[in-house]
Amino acid sequence: MPTQAPRETPAAHAAAVRERILEGAGRAFAASGFRASVPAIAAEAGVSVGLIYRYFPSKEELFLAVCSQQTEAKLDELARTLASIPDPRARLEAAISVFVSSLEEESWGAIVVHAWAEADRNPRVRDLLQRMFDQERGFAAMFIREAIARGEASPDLNVEGVSLATGMLLHGAIAYQAERGPAFDPAPVAQAITVVLGAHLQQG
Repeated sequence: MPTQAPRETPAAHAAAVRERILEGAGRAFAASGFRASVPAIAAEAGVSVGLIYRYFPSKEELFLAVCSQQTEAKLDELARTLASIPDPRARLEAAISVFVSSLEEESWGAIVVHAWAEADRNPRVRDLLQRMFDQERGFAAMFIREAIARGEASPDLNVEGVSLATGMLLHGAIAYQAERGPAFDPAPVAQAITVVLGAHLQQG
């Protein structure tokens, strides 16, 4: 008698549908910003409008979920990349390169730009942007503290100041990519940010 494949649990099915909606919404928001309609998002995700509202009570909630997911996924990817690189300057170069290249390759920077445009009208989107920035700044602060602990940066380095400057540089890269459009070249942008931040590392 043939063995039946294990059935997908309700929880696993719900998680898969939610992920499918988020992926489709990410593509729609990257293309059209917050003004992307729910029917357009449903078409992009290959689901019904009603199914979207079963998982997300409003388009705003879906937009916030997409932005949060994009940021968390990018920071997780950075953490995995850096863990395997022993050289401090190579580690910094890899971190900046992953961030800047993803703006073009994954179009997630476009979602952030659209969120900036929505922030004046929507306090929840403004709050989300502030939390995203704080996540990036916190990641930078962790990177700096680890460099200090390894003897790769001066113990007198102003961690809060440099991490704030790093967050602003990364957000500047998002804006620059939006301004340049198809002419955006991630390589010189990553190099420029690396030069600025690398000045704080100890010379080997």
